[in-house]
Amino acid sequence: MKINRKVRYKLRSIADSITDVACPVEFNCISCGREIFTDLGFCDECMQSVVFNNGKTCKRCGVGIDGEEDYCGNCAFDKIYFDKSYAVFSYEGSIQRGILSMKFNNRGLYAKVFAKYLAYYAVKNGLEFDAVCFPPMSAKSLRQRRYNQSQLLAWYFCKILDCPQKFTDALIKVKETERQERLGKTERKQNLIGAYKVAEDVKGKRVLLIDDVKTTGATLNECAKALKRKGAVSVQGLTVSARKENVLFELEV
Repeated sequence: MKINRKVRYKLRSIADSITDVACPVEFNCISCGREIFTDLGFCDECMQSVVFNNGKTCKRCGVGIDGEEDYCGNCAFDKIYFDKSYAVFSYEGSIQRGILSMKFNNRGLYAKVFAKYLAYYAVKNGLEFDAVCFPPMSAKSLRQRRYNQSQLLAWYFCKILDCPQKFTDALIKVKETERQERLGKTERKQNLIGAYKVAEDVKGKRVLLIDDVKTTGATLNECAKALKRKGAVSVQGLTVSARKENVLFELEV
């Protein structure tokens, strides 16, 4: 498979950007740091608190839900632009600890482990896509963290599935925003309005958007809105984890 010059340059730039931001993870648990002897990414003890998102989930966004309803509160009442979203794990226990370290503790290479699970999920469930992208960070935030963990997830995902030509940084963030995890439901929506634009041609493409955590889906929805307006025929989300619906949180105004 030939890789065009533009894609090769992107992959090289990403690889260069992460060489000094994380320690090797192949033989260390990404939750507690213990030495391990498998490629699962977790030691036996931490694996006990890994919860797969395979219970009852919203038929649209894939978040874990309780009760008789088929859709979570967001998908039932809000304007949704993405077509469907999936999550491999529930955002708790070892997964939560690993993701937080990946994002905030200079452990960008943890994305390599999480991407293996994303790739397995995509193949197992027959996800079809023409392009793989990710929610971008603002220039200011990227300078502070030095890497975008979602970009790393998307890149490793494409590398594992041997489809680097599908990797794209089509989305750009044009507005500085507050961190979503600090905000309530209504604030999350308002925070991201107009934050994303599309910088590459996505007309007629089926786009797969990869991210680390889905909570209310505000980020995925705003990205999907921008992509659909530029002609993407479908936008699906695939996240490492999803935070189970919290009724009190979802009803916050």
